[in-house]
Amino acid sequence: MKRRDFIKIGAAGSSLILLSRISPLELKFEKKHISRTTGRTHVGIPTTCLNCYARCGIIAYIEADRLIKIGGNPDHPNSRGRMCAKGHAGIQMLYDPERILHPIKRIGKRGEGKWKSISWNEAYREIAMRLKKLWEKGHPERFVFLSTRDITTQDFIKRFMHAFGSPNALVNVSLTNNNKRFAQKITWGAPYEINDVLNCRYMLNFGCNPFENHILRTSFVQRITEGRLTKIIKGKVFYGAKLVTFDVRCSQTAGKSDEWFSPFPGTDGLIALTMANVIMQENLYDESFLKRWTNYPVQELKNHLKQFTPEKTEKETGIHSEDIIRIALEFGQSKPATTISTGGVSKHLNGVLNERAVILLNIITGNIDIKGGYCLPRYYEFSEPHPKPPSPEIKSNLIKKNGYEAPFNFMEEVKGEAGKIEALFTYQANPAYEFPDTDSTIDVLKNENLIPFHVSIDTHLTETSELADIVLPSATYLERWELDSPPSLELIPFVSLRQPVVKPLGKTKSIMEILIELSDYLNGNMKKYFFFDPEDYLASQISEIDELIKEGGLDYLKDHGFWVETNAKPEFRIYERKGFDTPSKKIEIYSEKLKEMGLNPLPSYEPIPIHKNIIEKGEFVLTTFQWNIHTHFHTANSLWLSEIVHRNPILMNKEAGEKMNLKTGDTIKVTSKIGSLEGEVFLVQGIHPNVIAISDNCGHWAYGKIAQAKKFKSDDPLTELLWWEKERNGIHPNQIIPVVSDPLGGGQAFNDTTVSVYKLAEKKSPGFFEKYIGFLFEK
Repeated sequence: MKRRDFIKIGAAGSSLILLSRISPLELKFEKKHISRTTGRTHVGIPTTCLNCYARCGIIAYIEADRLIKIGGNPDHPNSRGRMCAKGHAGIQMLYDPERILHPIKRIGKRGEGKWKSISWNEAYREIAMRLKKLWEKGHPERFVFLSTRDITTQDFIKRFMHAFGSPNALVNVSLTNNNKRFAQKITWGAPYEINDVLNCRYMLNFGCNPFENHILRTSFVQRITEGRLTKIIKGKVFYGAKLVTFDVRCSQTAGKSDEWFSPFPGTDGLIALTMANVIMQENLYDESFLKRWTNYPVQELKNHLKQFTPEKTEKETGIHSEDIIRIALEFGQSKPATTISTGGVSKHLNGVLNERAVILLNIITGNIDIKGGYCLPRYYEFSEPHPKPPSPEIKSNLIKKNGYEAPFNFMEEVKGEAGKIEALFTYQANPAYEFPDTDSTIDVLKNENLIPFHVSIDTHLTETSELADIVLPSATYLERWELDSPPSLELIPFVSLRQPVVKPLGKTKSIMEILIELSDYLNGNMKKYFFFDPEDYLASQISEIDELIKEGGLDYLKDHGFWVETNAKPEFRIYERKGFDTPSKKIEIYSEKLKEMGLNPLPSYEPIPIHKNIIEKGEFVLTTFQWNIHTHFHTANSLWLSEIVHRNPILMNKEAGEKMNLKTGDTIKVTSKIGSLEGEVFLVQGIHPNVIAISDNCGHWAYGKIAQAKKFKSDDPLTELLWWEKERNGIHPNQIIPVVSDPLGGGQAFNDTTVSVYKLAEKKSPGFFEKYIGFLFEK
């Protein structure tokens, strides 16, 4: 019995208990809140979370200048009062007893862990002295800045770097997101899509796991859940949307889907092209849309797709041809519908091609930017204060341009070639942990010939900060000013504010304060571009959003935490006004960009060469994923979150494991071409038999004692109650993932590593995995 049939029977048996909509929680944003435990008054300050990238609206409750708790902002247009465990745990980021609260300087060898405290003045003087030498040499491009992904920070750092004369303002998200962005840009001109899942009839999900990990996470999951509910509107019954997932692993999202299919890794694009072929041959395509808004003749597209037959696709993907045909017909007949896709599709050597194939399903069915469809993102672009520094004339010596985004792993460009970087700044980025082939990255960061001077700006001594010469203490997102305009799930753009809810602890400063003050020490032409303070900068950023200015501008944002235009309603088919942001102003099914690169300009599929013959060799494909209560490396220092998940089993197919005489709890060795790791295996049915999976949030060797599962005495009595010390803190898969990227988008192929698996020990007595992880996966 399929889940959908079961749900229908359940609905009938309960006399069709139908809901028109899940109403937002009956909450009100109160500026004052009385604590139920202490009876004291808490003052609520609205702001925006950044403990993951969803950027939910939150309210920080303050008592006597101290943050007491964090709650959801019920008025926020995306998150609507909901928040996840990571949002609640932000308080532990702020008050972590292992935070860096003053500048420190290395006094031993890099990585030795020997430091001395210095003043901000000392730090600025030494940094300015080093950077001025690059001006004297005429090589400002040898100054490189790698930062985290929040928008205001990226804009501000880019401004600073351009004022200095360097083009090398890099963002660590490029390593994981470039393939999807490149595919999207060359196809329809936008960097990503918004799926209007609340109003659609069919959700076809390729390799995305929003119930655990998505750029809009909590906000997106709410709307998926609502969109799938049967409801009554004006007396009519509307059955909820069907959710079908293709993923190598039975993720939380796959487990909650109506149907789940487990294809061979990296073949999602082939499945999508085959479905497109079925839809075209059955004449379920939107002919008028294709003729008016795409750049390729309908009949020629139909002929091109004929090569992708269900029978051939079954042999390569393992998905039955009957299921491919059936799902294709359902999708083609269920307008409005949308596809959903992220890293499971794009983090491959063929990631760009996979993503273009998935986009095509929305194009041929005319589901582009309609209610319930595959929509263009809505957000505001912020202004920059004048004068604005010009773009540097000197080109980057690190990154190779491909026209839209840069193929990105600058550590590879530096390796073995001194002089490309003379000064490196890292801001809340952790390449020593996050980048593939971590040992190689660490070797580069340790090598003073390759990176003579490294400044880390961070809240903690991360794996990367440990390899810096100077560490500047950063304010957390609860102590600094920033603006965001996250993609709107209601398709009405809005502005969200991040503001200090308490004074920065110790001598910590925000990134904007640090760079403004550093510009004073650098002198030259820098200061004329940094004549403001952080609040002035934010006010300038929103100065061209007239409706916001009319309602009070920054003061309004301080009071509410966000702004959305009053009485605004979502618009659809916005491309009809100006076309798409492509050279032809149409969706480019036929990509001139790919043709220029000597590649097939039409949607196509290329198998992954390194996956050839792995079954005969007895190898597996290693895929990584993220726990729903962790954000890559950022949250392992939280006691609350690490108590829930502090170890990560190696997930393996039950039948495949039993053929190797493995049992859950056995220690296995996983070996790739660059190294090996050891961990405990957990056998599950919900994973492809040729795949193993390891989460990417555990196995820290720095970032504080909590991240390393070590209890200690501190001002926080909870740190002595850490009970999982003997269980340790898991393993980190990036140590055995080689640097391999899609040649088109440049994004790392995190899900393509081939590995061998060896048994090292007999099954242990029932322990952690049986009690805890077993419950999560089996129940």
